[in-house]
Amino acid sequence: TMALLPLAAAALTAGCGSGSSRTLVPGRIVFETYRDGNGEVYSMNADGSNPVNLTNNAAYDGEAAATRNGRRIAFSSDRDGNTEIYVINADGSGQTRLTNDPARDEEPQWSPDGSRIVFESFRTGVRHIWSMRSDGSDLRQLTTGATSNWEPHYSPDGSKIVFGSGRDGNDEIYVMNADGTGVTRLTNNPADDRNYVWQPDISVQDIAFQSNRNGNWDIYIMALDGSNLRQITTDAADDQYPTWDC
Repeated sequence: TMALLPLAAAALTAGCGSGSSRTLVPGRIVFETYRDGNGEVYSMNADGSNPVNLTNNAAYDGEAAATRNGRRIAFSSDRDGNTEIYVINADGSGQTRLTNDPARDEEPQWSPDGSRIVFESFRTGVRHIWSMRSDGSDLRQLTTGATSNWEPHYSPDGSKIVFGSGRDGNDEIYVMNADGTGVTRLTNNPADDRNYVWQPDISVQDIAFQSNRNGNWDIYIMALDGSNLRQITTDAADDQYPTWDC
């Protein structure tokens, strides 16, 4: 059950479109666990009761993300020899493989309306961000270049994607339009900025994230354009993995 509690906590907040990679199915929490000796996708009631193995495969299954209505779950798995993106219904039925490439495809995230999935792929030899329709069609490469881009998350209204990139020499946070245009760098600091989450209120669209720019990990908030940067925590211990309360 390693990392079970952090995953479950993230799940509780993601139903509001915060950009977390774990999410709520109506009345249940979807999470990744190693309780069976390998990575599996489970769901459970919000009080922790009635855990159900949704993937039940000897290979790795994880990085699960549910649609906003909770009816479908996307996840990554290496059950067919390399890591690909799959979808299942909320009860584990209807498994469908969406990607089919010798390179790794992973970290799927749904658009708010459930029509598209954004994900990471190594199919060009570099980790880049791609998107596709929920049935695997209309594959589009959203980022290019010689450096890696990772962990894309749609904005609550689906018009933007926030992501991380090392294109400028260290881990920074960027935003782009959902079609890959209009890339804007939001953070600019020699330290690492990561684990970013959207404010679920569409009228605000602030982004919370963690940064070690002051010597240890603290939580910061900034506006969608990177302005109005505020440090929220100042404790000597590390503060990480922010989420928004609905």
